[in-house]
Amino acid sequence: MIFFGQARAERKHLKAIEHFLGKRIRYGRDVLPAKTLARLNEASLLAKEALGWSTTGERRGEVLKRLETQYGDLLRTDKHHGRRENAEVALVAIALALGVRAYFLQPFKIPTHSMRPTLLGILNEPESQPPPSWPVRIFDLVWLGKGWHRAVAPQDGTVASVREGRLFGLIPWTTTEIVGDGWTESVWTGLQQSREGGMKVRAGDRVKAGEVLANFSSTSGDHLFVNKVLYHLRKPDRGETFVFTTDGIDGIESGLRLRGIEGSQYYIKRCVALGGDRLQIRPPELWINGQPAQHPGSQKVASQKDGYGGYTLGPTLLTSPEDVYVVPGKDYWAMGDNSANSFDSRGWGSVPKENLVGRGAFVYWPFSKRWGPID
Repeated sequence: MIFFGQARAERKHLKAIEHFLGKRIRYGRDVLPAKTLARLNEASLLAKEALGWSTTGERRGEVLKRLETQYGDLLRTDKHHGRRENAEVALVAIALALGVRAYFLQPFKIPTHSMRPTLLGILNEPESQPPPSWPVRIFDLVWLGKGWHRAVAPQDGTVASVREGRLFGLIPWTTTEIVGDGWTESVWTGLQQSREGGMKVRAGDRVKAGEVLANFSSTSGDHLFVNKVLYHLRKPDRGETFVFTTDGIDGIESGLRLRGIEGSQYYIKRCVALGGDRLQIRPPELWINGQPAQHPGSQKVASQKDGYGGYTLGPTLLTSPEDVYVVPGKDYWAMGDNSANSFDSRGWGSVPKENLVGRGAFVYWPFSKRWGPID
């Protein structure tokens, strides 16, 4: 038993040596001196020979001894070797991720409800009941992107201020702080989101102990991948959900500048018409070239079913059923599926082909009924 145990230990040790040498050869083939590579190959062949089933125990012992005495310097690494390897792997992974993002798939988060119900943005909703148990809340957050927020006055008093702050005062996570007489209640989301969720308390309000100051849920906007390759191979089709930049679209960027937002933004809409198409809006339908739009996306919107409200007239263009707009030759017409609440081409015109980013491909989170390929 001692003999067999020793044999197993020797074979295990030789396998580790052989694996280590093979790794050094693969990683160092292009950078190591020729003499060092030759010695590594010699040592690797010795280790492989000793692992053969016909090799006697005596021969294995001789090989192990020779590897230690003749090639021992190759079997030792400096203390930073592992760190360098890990750093190299991390850099390769980062480079691959950046390459995929730049040329193939780009993650995108839906910020608004202009594409509802096809795609949802951030939704803050008042709740009438207290939040569920912690296991349910954790599941909702991880699976559905839904967080629960509730704040209760700990004592009678006057609200001194309602302001935005940081989590625990340090972590850069925007919170809403309700400050009273010697107490502070925090809601883990921004002030605007808290107001959208129904929080009405303001500075100067009198509150009583146990009074509910805020009680709402926040659901994250849909997260999706954008196919950036497709439009290098072909043009967008009518009915596709596509992403574009606002660069040079003055009707969008002038409004953004008034809000203190500089630089191009990403927008996501449905491409409902192509260059040369003649458009009319006859609520609830979008008409293209003298007939109702035929692609399934626009037909869903016009159906006024399953949450779709139909197409509505625009604020600047297509302001009446008689108005006709011809899309410029190489441009595209973008509209949100939530037509009544979408700032789109009816307000600022067509999208130049140079602004195209890609087609909305796949909702990867949260795992709601919208998870999967985008219609």
